[in-house]
Amino acid sequence: MTSDVLIGRRGDVLDITLNRTASGNLITADIGNAIIAALAEVGSDLKLIRLQSNGADFCRGRESPAIDRATARAREFREKIAEPALALYAALINARAPILGVVQGQASGVGCALAALCDLSVAGESATFQIPEMNHGIPPTLVMSVMVGRVPLNAISQLVLTREPIPASRARELGIIGELAPDAGLVAKADAIEARLLESPALSLQAVKEYARLAPGMDQAGKISLAANLISTVLSSPS
Repeated sequence: MTSDVLIGRRGDVLDITLNRTASGNLITADIGNAIIAALAEVGSDLKLIRLQSNGADFCRGRESPAIDRATARAREFREKIAEPALALYAALINARAPILGVVQGQASGVGCALAALCDLSVAGESATFQIPEMNHGIPPTLVMSVMVGRVPLNAISQLVLTREPIPASRARELGIIGELAPDAGLVAKADAIEARLLESPALSLQAVKEYARLAPGMDQAGKISLAANLISTVLSSPS
């Protein structure tokens, strides 16, 4: 496993720590693949996934593979650019346990998407969020695809088209993150959130994650049926 991301089980928690600090924790294909593999192994006993990073910044984006834009065809761009990012996003969305994001410094591009994908999150007060891809003429549709339904459309357009960074306080208003903490107290706040979640059974936590993932795409009858099925399954399971 690459040392650019540290992944380990700590009791009822799976820690995923971005560790490519010299680059601002730019995501590489190897990092993405390691995270995807770890999330695929999550079982019914895990209560929480904690996504965090070492260094000054949460994640400044992604290190794109070298592609000659003058000669490459659309299929190559899809295979090397789009599919790896979408696979990482899907792994986070479909992870069995809820994900707690702990965000400091810059969260840009893919980093902003990762923060928004977490089921609950806390950011340091000086953290900033940005989607800067249009600075290079690249439409950030991959990032937008995971923010639609989580962030108001006009706010997404504002972030994408102006490319201006926003402070953590504004990111909270938009729903990109859930809570703020003083920079010096960020880890303590995350620890407190973690401790509160660990008071609950793993199956209950996982049921909440599943309902939040599936219910938005259902009609009212489907939402009711899913709610009944999940609570019945949890209550009938051995404690």
